[in-house]
Amino acid sequence: MKMIRSPRWFPAFLLTCCVLLSNVLKADEPIPGKQVEQHLVSTALPEQKFGYLLFLPKDYGKDHRKWPVMMFLHGSGERGGDLNLVKVHGPPKLVESRPDFPFIVVSPQCPKDHSWNGEVQTHLLAELLDSVLTRFTADPQRVVVTGLSMGGFGSWTLAARYLGRFAAAVPICGGGDPETADQLNSVPFWVFHGAKDTGVPLKLSEEMVAAVQKAGGQAKLTVYPEAGHDSWTETYKNEAVYDWLLAQRRTAPAPLPTVNPHISFTRIGNIELKLGKPEEKNSFAATVYFSTSTARATDLQARIAPQREQLTAAILAWVYSEPVEHLVGQAGRERTRVAAKELCERIVFNGRPDVPFDVAFDMYFVRHKGVLKLEEKPKK
Repeated sequence: MKMIRSPRWFPAFLLTCCVLLSNVLKADEPIPGKQVEQHLVSTALPEQKFGYLLFLPKDYGKDHRKWPVMMFLHGSGERGGDLNLVKVHGPPKLVESRPDFPFIVVSPQCPKDHSWNGEVQTHLLAELLDSVLTRFTADPQRVVVTGLSMGGFGSWTLAARYLGRFAAAVPICGGGDPETADQLNSVPFWVFHGAKDTGVPLKLSEEMVAAVQKAGGQAKLTVYPEAGHDSWTETYKNEAVYDWLLAQRRTAPAPLPTVNPHISFTRIGNIELKLGKPEEKNSFAATVYFSTSTARATDLQARIAPQREQLTAAILAWVYSEPVEHLVGQAGRERTRVAAKELCERIVFNGRPDVPFDVAFDMYFVRHKGVLKLEEKPKK
């Protein structure tokens, strides 16, 4: 009898299949009524491990209904690489004891030293939502976002950057850029804040609500007279909040916005400066990235690598030379972006860029009170 010989590549192929199968078996598969850990492999930033918690209601899959989706953005204290931290507050804590919670809940974790209001992180959040809406029986007309503190800021920012994506938003003790109010007038907001909040002043929520209302949008504010920064505990145990969110539905006739699958990000570096008196805790911080097409990303990464330190130092020196008031808000962000791009063109391309690119911020933060003096000069 003639024996059939396996091709040379078969043993390696079999080993690869076994490894992949092992990885699948070790992964926590989504189970209705249970919250599990998941990870997104981003096409825009594959080197960043982007973990998140996923919850499916216990009746998920029992019929043909489409479920509303809630994205929860945690505060700055829950950043890092331990997803258990995300369960400390809000919906991911709630669903641990409420398997009948009527939303698909997506709770991503922000990496340490990053922020939800950065362009790179909001891109990853939108990429995550696209993934969830594709994988599960979700209702794209009822996607809502909520978050606390840093996540409250992120809720305002995400809704502004992805117009038409969200049916409603519940930012808690956060704030945003009033200049984006015209972009937010199609999203209903229910905003919560503590009157005695010294971490994030109440006026930041008041300014955003007033700006959205002036732009013709729907925004209401609930203030807890005796609450400090923790205004989320009362909010997330209030069933009226969830009833209100369930009643909201996206009315935009246009297709849902999706992330651009052809964008890649390459990190340049971090910029951090202390501003003013130490007790005021004023500061400037930004994480700077190149944004380019996926097709040209590898080429650009190779060209940036030997210039990374010089680029970071040059941008830092420019920030240091600017009056603080020129760095604040959307106008300040754009001013810094333009300057950073000009520096990149000069240092990396000798003033003649042959690769299309832009500059993006994964974090852009200015804490500013009055006229401030920089405490320390950039290193030479």
